[in-house]
Amino acid sequence: MKKWSMKPEIYSGFASLERLQQFEKETLCFVCDPYLAESDSLKRILGYVKRTNSVEIFSDIIPDPPIETVVQGIENMTRVQPTVVIAVGGGSAIDTAKAMLFFYKRTTGNKVKRFVAIPTTSGTGSEVTSASVITDTQNKIKYPIFHEAIIPHEAILDASLVMSSPPSVTAFSGLDVLTHAIESLASVNRTNYTNALAEKATELVFQYLPTCVNQGMEIEARVQMHEASTLAGLAFDAAGLGVCHAIAHQVGANFKVPHGLANSMLLPYVIEANSKNKETRRNYARISRKLGICPPSLPDHLAVSNLSQAVQQLAIECKAPIKLNSFGVQEDAALLAEDAIANNALNDTTFKTNPIQFTKEEIKEIYRKIIK
Repeated sequence: MKKWSMKPEIYSGFASLERLQQFEKETLCFVCDPYLAESDSLKRILGYVKRTNSVEIFSDIIPDPPIETVVQGIENMTRVQPTVVIAVGGGSAIDTAKAMLFFYKRTTGNKVKRFVAIPTTSGTGSEVTSASVITDTQNKIKYPIFHEAIIPHEAILDASLVMSSPPSVTAFSGLDVLTHAIESLASVNRTNYTNALAEKATELVFQYLPTCVNQGMEIEARVQMHEASTLAGLAFDAAGLGVCHAIAHQVGANFKVPHGLANSMLLPYVIEANSKNKETRRNYARISRKLGICPPSLPDHLAVSNLSQAVQQLAIECKAPIKLNSFGVQEDAALLAEDAIANNALNDTTFKTNPIQFTKEEIKEIYRKIIK
């Protein structure tokens, strides 16, 4: 039996921030990074908040949120006792807010009336998922948390908030969207519902991401990519991910490679490896034909090869490094970490829904392909 549901309410468009006017006489806890806390974007967002509310801002957010930051956030929430939590930012801010809220509720027994997510990047889909990824910096391991209790009550999608996102952030986050979509298409828990969302997200990424990277102020492209991120988030939250994320989490934890970039390096080789499964090969070939990446008559194995090449070409077009050495990771260091990366990938929650349960050596083989 498979379950399908869409829990977050989604508000999109340039009037969507008006949703914040619903709150009156509440204690609002905004979670964002230090840069956003000082930005005009946050001032604009706060402009929609009625003065009858009490507002607290927690901005001690850093990329790849470590356990220590989550603990700080829980302590802050315990002091403030918010009735509404509003996460504003990219995946790090929203993931941190999710983890804070998850453990705050369990340690204090306090309830929050409303949890709102406002993404400022088009990438993680965290605004609509039950996932949060936190990092054990000491042991260099990323831990994904999956629980329905951390799904935001609503997501507010205002594409004007991503217009100033720099090209590299736009590229890496957009390639993360692509990985979410393609991994959910291969997941053992995929359904017609998740496939529909993932296929549309994939189509939008190929069509609009290069424009967003190279012409960042092109509003229509930004709107399409912002919604693609949410579509892919809904898809993978229901279907699951796979070995690409399982390895990428470890690459990020070991070498500080941005998550979306690590995924984009690995994805072409994961497609090739997963296509050894006949049904998965057929699914990859179908999306390859649907996107026009290959002629309809091309055999499945060649259609998959075209898809893999198209994914890597998209990364190149978006000026994303396609190997670790291009990002500055030395080959010796990369090889030294391969055992730990493979072991931790095997234990990563996202690996469970991969269509093939690879061995440690097979995971190392995929990983080695991105070293140089």
